[in-house]
Formats: sequence, structure tokens, C-alpha cells
Amino acid sequence: MKSSLRAPVAGALAAVLALSVGEVLAVPPFGVAPPAAECDDCAFVTLQCNACHVIPGVPAAARTDSCASCHAWVQGVSANPTAREKAMQIFPKWARYEQNVKSYFVVPELGVAAVRLDPAWVRAYLSDPYDVRPGMPETMVRLGTSPGTLEATEWIVAWFTQRSAAFPLTPRPSIENVDAGSALFASRACTACHTFGGLFLGPGLPEAPDLQHARDRMTDDALVAWIQSPSSFGSTRMPDLGLTLDEALKLRDFLVLADPGTASGSAGATNLVSTARSAVPAPRWDDVESRVFGKICVHCHMDPAQNEGRGGPGNAGGFGWPATGLELQTYGSVKANEDVILTAMRRRNGEAVRDFVKAGQKPEVIHRPALPGMPLGLPPIPPDDVAMVELWYQNGAPE
Repeated sequence: MKSSLRAPVAGALAAVLALSVGEVLAVPPFGVAPPAAECDDCAFVTLQCNACHVIPGVPAAARTDSCASCHAWVQGVSANPTAREKAMQIFPKWARYEQNVKSYFVVPELGVAAVRLDPAWVRAYLSDPYDVRPGMPETMVRLGTSPGTLEATEWIVAWFTQRSAAFPLTPRPSIENVDAGSALFASRACTACHTFGGLFLGPGLPEAPDLQHARDRMTDDALVAWIQSPSSFGSTRMPDLGLTLDEALKLRDFLVLADPGTASGSAGATNLVSTARSAVPAPRWDDVESRVFGKICVHCHMDPAQNEGRGGPGNAGGFGWPATGLELQTYGSVKANEDVILTAMRRRNGEAVRDFVKAGQKPEVIHRPALPGMPLGLPPIPPDDVAMVELWYQNGAPE
């Protein structure tokens, strides 16, 4: 099992604490991280991490360039009758925005995440992300693969490493604690928020990770400290449960040694796109625009002429991927790019077994294609909608 062997964060204990089974661990303020220099053009900005995440020392992306803040703005305006009435006058499709904006409301704050996550896992996850929160429709976007992007990724890993805490050393995990840890997982209301593979299926909170992945994301020592005192890591929704060290160790050992009882992420999966029937019998542009392109694709593939010069990360480049020059907001551009569009949609269907799994499943290990499927970071387009787009093209893309 892994142990924590890292440079201490300012404020963390420099020496190993004397631990007695049954006592409450005196947890230092792990969340006191070194001050972060202002970062106007660092990797977090160039890879657009600040479009979703709050990052110490990194300015938030402008609302027009940020998934999270734009969606929060739509939600806030919709809750204010006066502001909503004005928005309806300015934006003819405001009602559609309200209906479609359902993702990126809750995203990890990276200052807290950096203190507890294992940098080795962060490196692997950035290169090949997978679904750790099966209750959420969105997931981490796959970053580009150019040498410049890989260099930027290493910068981010170094940033995480700098902020990693030196946790008190704990006993090695013991299989003898697994049953008791399982009982604690149930009795201490862990299941109110979390799932654990196929053993504890929730319902839980969508933003709470499936803890079958905790053994990979955190070191053994970090897990004990986190279980005992989440608030010592900084601002977090995870509550302090007042557990003794003995209880924390049993819970940790359950999380890292128990068989999570998961099924394959591809269990029951079929190529639904090939057998699906079109959602609309004789689709026209209004149908494919409202159900697919205007609902999902336009968020990243905007028409610069209609958006003050902004093309979005899919059109103008972003998340480490180069510009495609593909806008999916106008009839002419969508009609002219049939092969590119349908191929990207089908690629996403193949990635779903890793990027979007159900509770009780484990993400599959897959061979990633050179280019990502679309939509990036979101579930595949529903099969009946893909079939509708295919039929629309087959019928000559009628307006």
C-alpha cells in the first residue's frame, strides 16, 4: 500500500504523532497551503481549468468563457423574476437555456483537492480521466495530447505536489478491519452521500465521489486524516464525524481492501446508435437544431459572428486541443460538415464505458482515439437523437 512521503505543507506536523488506538487524532491544519503567485498565463489558464474550477491565485475565467459561472448565472437570473423578464427580452432562446443548463454547478475547488489527492493519481487522471462521480452527468474533459499540453500537465502535477501535506504515518491496512469498516460505513451515514462500488449504491449525492476510487486517489495516510477531520484540509462539504482513530483506520481499511463488487462499465452496453430509431420521423433543421446542435454543440462550437468574435473551445481551440474552425450554430456549417460531426458523435459512444458509468460499475480501460468524441466532458448524444441527425443528412438536410 502507498504511504505519504512528501514535503510538508506550511502548518502541517513535521514529526510523526504518537498514535494510540481509540484516541482522536490531533489533526494539523493541512489546508494551510503556501501562498500562490498570481497566475495570468500559467497552465491552469492555458488549459482553461479556470473555466470550471476555483484555483488559489488563478483568476476566474470571464463568464463568457466559463462553463461553471455562465451556468450559475443562468440559474441565478432564472430565480429572479425581474431579471428573468429582462433576459427573456434580450435573449430570444432564454427558455431553452433554462431547460438545457444542468451541468457544472458543482466542481471541485482545487486548493483543497491538492492537499489530499495523490499527485501520481492526478497525473494519470489528467492524461486519461474517468468517471468518479456516477451520479453526475458531466465529467472531467479529456485534455489534448500535444507536447505543449503534456508540458502544461506536468506543471499542474508539480503544483499539486507542492501543496501535498505530510500526513501522520498510520498502521498498514489490515484485512481484519474490513468487516468492521463496512459496518461503520453503513452506521455512520456514509451512504447518505457516497456510493462504494456495487456494495453500497446510494442514492447518495451526485457530487460525492464513488469511494471505490479512494484507494487510487489518496494515500493510505491521507485517507485516515481526511476521514477524521475533513475541515482541517480547508473549506469542504465533507462533515467532521468525530471518529476515533480506531474507527478511521477501520473505515480506511474497508475502502482500500474491500472488493467493491463492481460490474464492468460496459455491462449491458450495446451499439445503440446502430439500432436506434429517429426521435423525429422526418426531421428538419429546427428539429436537429433544438434537440442537438443548439442544445449541446453550440456551447463549444459557436459562430463568432453571433458571439462578439468568440468561437468557443471546440471552434477556436481549448483544453489543449487545437482550433477546428468548426462552428455548429448555423445551418450552412452543420450541413457542410456531415462526416466530421457524425464521426465525432459515434466516437463519444465508444468512450462512454470509461467516462460515464452507472452506480455499481467500474470504468473500463479503453484505447483512446487520437481525437476525442463529442460532446467533450458530457454524455454521448442520445441514440435516437443521433439517428435523427443521420436521417436528416440522408434526406438532404432539409431546412
